[in-house]
Amino acid sequence: MHVETLSIRLSKAERAALRTAAKKGKISQGQLVRKALRAYGVVPKEKAAPNAYDRVKHLIGKYKDGPGDLSTNPKYMEGFGR
Repeated sequence: MHVETLSIRLSKAERAALRTAAKKGKISQGQLVRKALRAYGVVPKEKAAPNAYDRVKHLIGKYKDGPGDLSTNPKYMEGFGR
């Protein structure tokens, strides 16, 4: 991600409020401003990285010919890993 620096003018009260809110949220002032821009709708929200389920959900339920108790019957694990 390419980042750029932006200088802005804030009143003393605005600067103090920004510092306080950043400390309270335990984030940097820059992170707080970027978060505010996303919340205001100026910048699109970042998409979360897909989790394991999202990556394989198109495969779930596709295999129909296997035994119905494959996930619960220990006999299918005999010799596994040898």
